[in-house]
Amino acid sequence: MKKDKYGFDLTTPADFLDYDPLKMNKDIDVAITKNKGKPKPAIDYKDIKRDYIKTDRSIIDVVIPFLIDKYNAGTAVLYVMLYRLSYGFRKNKLVIDDDLLAKRTSIPKRTLCKYRINLEECGLIYYTRGYKSRRKPQYTILLPEQAEAFVTIYTKTANKLPKEVKSLVSNTIYKDINNYTKEVEDIVRSFYIKIGKTDYQLTRKQLDDGIKTIQTLIVEKYSIKDIQGCIEYTLLNKPDTYSISMLNYTMGSYLSTKDKIKSKAAVLVVEDKKRNDRNKKLALERHLTDLFKELPQSRQNTMMLEVEANAHKYMEDNKLKFGETFIVDSFLMEMLEEHFSDVVVSW
Repeated sequence: MKKDKYGFDLTTPADFLDYDPLKMNKDIDVAITKNKGKPKPAIDYKDIKRDYIKTDRSIIDVVIPFLIDKYNAGTAVLYVMLYRLSYGFRKNKLVIDDDLLAKRTSIPKRTLCKYRINLEECGLIYYTRGYKSRRKPQYTILLPEQAEAFVTIYTKTANKLPKEVKSLVSNTIYKDINNYTKEVEDIVRSFYIKIGKTDYQLTRKQLDDGIKTIQTLIVEKYSIKDIQGCIEYTLLNKPDTYSISMLNYTMGSYLSTKDKIKSKAAVLVVEDKKRNDRNKKLALERHLTDLFKELPQSRQNTMMLEVEANAHKYMEDNKLKFGETFIVDSFLMEMLEEHFSDVVVSW
């Protein structure tokens, strides 16, 4: 038994344990990794039929990113909880004291005040202080479209393109993709298989870009037969081809060869102009997309809400079942043209 100079025992139970702080615990290690590499059990989709509340999409897509970006995650948590306790019970007012609210949100009472001021600042709540035990604090919860800070986000501030300025992107709209969805996708997949790229190696972006390339040609009145013929011509004469976008450059040569027109130069001039126009439009699309990504996340989400709603209505009105991704892209390009009209005019 250990004794020190003070004459009392300093021995603790830990002194009898053989403990190495740098040694890994094998039991814990095995418990964590024992399922690694094994297939996960299938989880079926479960429809939520009870115990749920209706939530405005803009709260998830706009308000939460906005609050996290401008303030912090705690402010977003507080707003979501206030929304759940008010709109979850079909009302927009809530009477609750700080003790209960702190318990529901796991936010300390001393921090609630700071987060509450943040929500008041951007107009998402009205707050009335309580008075001792006689009156509890009262909250009025506002929806995003009712909050002053979100007025500029929800208001369409984009300038309309001048009437005399022709849209550069509108001719590459992919709204009729539904008519060719499966056929166009098969053409793209077949092309990449022919150049030695398997389905496993073909990325989603390559497939989508290929579908857009083919669809652009269809919009310009090239037939599917001509497109397939151009692919064969390109693979035969350009063995180093690595992308289906090469069709933009070889279509003129293919048509002049196919039709055996005497004035090949004239055909090539026309096709070169079309190719340059296509490249210009696609370059503008890429530039507008980059500008879109530079916008605040809340603004991006708000624009996408409107775009998706327009695309959904368009598909319903025209009874379309396929090509939703490309239809959404079309409406997004139209909106970006208006939002960045100065770029389009000077392009």
